[in-house]
Amino acid sequence: MTKKHIYEFGNTAFLQGAGAAVVMTEDVGFLEDKKFTVTTVTPAKGSTVAKKEIDFVPFGHDDKLPLIIMKKIQENTIVGSNIEFKSNMAYGDGLTVFRRTKNEGEIKIDELLPDDAPEIFQFLSDSNYMRVMQEVAADLVVFGDAFVHLSFGKRLKNDKPKVVQIWHREMCFSRISKQDENTKRIEYHGYSSQWGEQNAPDDVIVTRLLDRKSPLYDLKVRTGLVINPDTGEKEDEGESGYTVSLNMPVPGRYYYNRPYWWSIFLDWYEFSCAIPKFKKALLKNQMVLKYHVSINMSFWPKLYKAEGITDADADKQVACKKKFLQNLNDFLSGEENAGKSFVSHFQYDRINKYEENDIIIKPLESFIKGGEYIEDSEEATNVICNTMAVHPSLKGASPGKSKNINGTEARELFIIAQVLFKPLRDMMLLPLYLAKEINGWDKNIEFGVKNIMLTTLDKNTGSEKSIGNEKV
Repeated sequence: MTKKHIYEFGNTAFLQGAGAAVVMTEDVGFLEDKKFTVTTVTPAKGSTVAKKEIDFVPFGHDDKLPLIIMKKIQENTIVGSNIEFKSNMAYGDGLTVFRRTKNEGEIKIDELLPDDAPEIFQFLSDSNYMRVMQEVAADLVVFGDAFVHLSFGKRLKNDKPKVVQIWHREMCFSRISKQDENTKRIEYHGYSSQWGEQNAPDDVIVTRLLDRKSPLYDLKVRTGLVINPDTGEKEDEGESGYTVSLNMPVPGRYYYNRPYWWSIFLDWYEFSCAIPKFKKALLKNQMVLKYHVSINMSFWPKLYKAEGITDADADKQVACKKKFLQNLNDFLSGEENAGKSFVSHFQYDRINKYEENDIIIKPLESFIKGGEYIEDSEEATNVICNTMAVHPSLKGASPGKSKNINGTEARELFIIAQVLFKPLRDMMLLPLYLAKEINGWDKNIEFGVKNIMLTTLDKNTGSEKSIGNEKV
């Protein structure tokens, strides 16, 4: 009895006896909430907090959830593409500074140039806010939360607070402290590249976290711009900066968000990943035969005779046979031979009533057609895109055939998609409004993200830019 083997290739395997391909998937238990154990750390040098020890809440099981999520995004082409698409849509056509005025009942929007507000544009340039927006957009799309730090720089004792720069703090490297028992608030933000790798990282930069419910009011209280309701006096804490959370509201979450689209990780994500792995294992382990070649045993003596090889030259006979088989293989597999004819001789046995052929070539039909699981792949893609609120036709061809849409449908879908990004864009702009209040910028100046509204090609460029419904 021939022994049947099992061949393993990473997360796939081929069972020779059953003729089956196996795809191994991971457990999705990483999304489950478990009773956490806080991580107690001592703030590293450079922190604005002098407190000796602070308890931080782990992000997911073993404090590894952010890195696990990023790894899963990178391993799935659909999810990764959707994240990139949504991040780019959130960024739109970039930041704009404008002044909104009202004249005879009509609201007018005027976009400002650097000469109109030099201090603001210099601040945006110093903070490289265009990059900050892109980083914040990516974190908000993936995690439903993002952190930025408002830096006041070095302050003397009597200096008024002034935001000089805004820094982005990557979500993967951010943790927040356990709720304070007295204030009932989350007081601190911890920034470290070692979260989830060490039990107690020694490089955590700790800063004070503004109240998530009302960060602007909290900032004004802490900087002495308004009266502290607890003391009845204006008090400036003298900090060199504060961190603000830009978290999107997700009911039932207190410390870290679980975005709605993470539900794909329960079933459909693994199914989507399994299909290409299964097809790869199938193609890699399935022997595909194109032809069945039958050669009559009486053909070889005739071939040897034609080549002048006698029965005594056994080595020459072997070499002649190999050469003929190689030539036959080249003939059947070579692209340049496509469409050519092959001629073989046969004779008819009148007694036994059958044809006696020298060579018979029969093409074989393989069950691997090259289009296996297209419908399954399409179903998984559509479910994932629907859960992530991305129409497949907006970012490329949909799976399957005849799934293209016309220009009018594409424009309408594009407009709807941009409208749905309004809440996320508001969070991206929040740090600028905090800086505006602290720095005393013109109250009539506002910030926005330009939309790119697609039009028909007969209107010059085929696109126009707007802030909301107002063209600029």
